[in-house]
Amino acid sequence: MKFWLFLCLPFLSFSQVIPAGILPKIQEARKKQDPLLIASHFYGLPYVSHALSNQNPEKFVVDFTGFDCVTLVENVWSLYRSNGVDSLFLKELAQIRYSQKPISFENRNHYLSAALAQMEEKGLFKQVIPAHFRVLAVKKIDFLSHYLAPKNLLISLPSIQATEQSLLPLNYVPSAAFPQIKSYLHSGDLIAFVSKRKDLDYQHVGFIREMNGHFYLVHASQDRQKVCQSVESISVYLKNHPSMIGFNVFRPEYAK
Repeated sequence: MKFWLFLCLPFLSFSQVIPAGILPKIQEARKKQDPLLIASHFYGLPYVSHALSNQNPEKFVVDFTGFDCVTLVENVWSLYRSNGVDSLFLKELAQIRYSQKPISFENRNHYLSAALAQMEEKGLFKQVIPAHFRVLAVKKIDFLSHYLAPKNLLISLPSIQATEQSLLPLNYVPSAAFPQIKSYLHSGDLIAFVSKRKDLDYQHVGFIREMNGHFYLVHASQDRQKVCQSVESISVYLKNHPSMIGFNVFRPEYAK
């Protein structure tokens, strides 16, 4: 089910947004306080990249037929928080996807670090790993503005540049430190992987699932081209993806 909605808050009338088949899973997830039950509902769905607008007018996309890593995380979090109410779901999705109103390409959180910082500032996410484990990433994030500069699109380039300049310095836990921080982790936490590339902040994001003392990644996998749980543990996943130099872990405020 896919909707291409032009919305600004407060939301106007609309047809049913959350598919009826997901509603029992939302109620079960809230009863058991396990948001990963919602994520598991999407197992096997395809990995879909570039699903959002590439310029203005910005379309507020609601799509449950496929996900990339970010849209999976934001949808699962918003569905859990919504308690199955369409209007609440749309509100939650907008507040994690956009920095402010109105809904526009410029106001979308194109960088995951911006979205995470915004949610942390609102008290909806909190960093899990103590600061003494983290190091500073030496990089300037300006990929999007450079990418857009030669294109003739309906986008305010100065607005994008201003957003990039406002990004806070990125600190992260080095991959080699993962064995030392496992005691801080819970199922349902978000883990965001910092990219080795100088032009990107985070390269990937997903949920942590703890099973028998091991930690796995629930995500929309570009490698496997579907929503799934990783076969390997996160520690092995990090070794298999050397372009990810480290990570941060956030604990979302799931309950309302």
